[in-house]
Amino acid sequence: MTDDAPESLRRSAERVRARVDTLLADLDSTATEIVGILARGGRPPRRADLAQVKPPLLALLDRHRGFAQGVGLAFDEDHLADAPRWMEWWRSDDGEPAHFVTHELDPQHHYFYDYASKEWFSRPQRSRRPAVTGPFVDFAGTNEHTVTMAVPVAHPDGFVDVLGADVAVEGVERLLLESVRSGPADTVLLNDHDRVVASTSARWWSGTLLRRDVDAHWAESAEVGGDVGWRLVQADV
Repeated sequence: MTDDAPESLRRSAERVRARVDTLLADLDSTATEIVGILARGGRPPRRADLAQVKPPLLALLDRHRGFAQGVGLAFDEDHLADAPRWMEWWRSDDGEPAHFVTHELDPQHHYFYDYASKEWFSRPQRSRRPAVTGPFVDFAGTNEHTVTMAVPVAHPDGFVDVLGADVAVEGVERLLLESVRSGPADTVLLNDHDRVVASTSARWWSGTLLRRDVDAHWAESAEVGGDVGWRLVQADV
């Protein structure tokens, strides 16, 4: 966080980071649990083995209800013995029981979801670090503006899957409003590409590139820090 940012903005950034760090830490501990589960068979895992993965995924989703809408495990190519690619993804809306989310994973299909090419998968797999990506429109699932928080799942056999949690932008907006609490009307949360993740004002839409135009004078900023490439900016009022 920038040292010259006002104390109120730094505290707001710390609150945002604390909530995100809690989810990333839970993802990381669940990833470790999943590695142990899939290693028990002493052979390459198969889709039938994923029944053992479901309980920790649903437990993770339950712990973060009201913030995360979905959680799941996306497999490295050919990690499963009986499927070249697979997503074990579960979602719960408005407190309803979790349901499995089906993705079209056949490359020959018109609606093929090439998750391996998506930033939420490729970044943590490549860097071996947690990643927070978005906002993007989740055309393969909810058709909502979504942020995905994900961690690598590195197995002893060299495969690296990715465990992720989907957070609707509405959830990030609630977090921002709770974190800011008071202050200027225009406080905007930006990702590392200067795109709006959420804001306290309807003037700044999620997903748009921030314009530093004559209608707003952006006076202060504070980095969220950690594995979150976000920052808060405030406008003069």
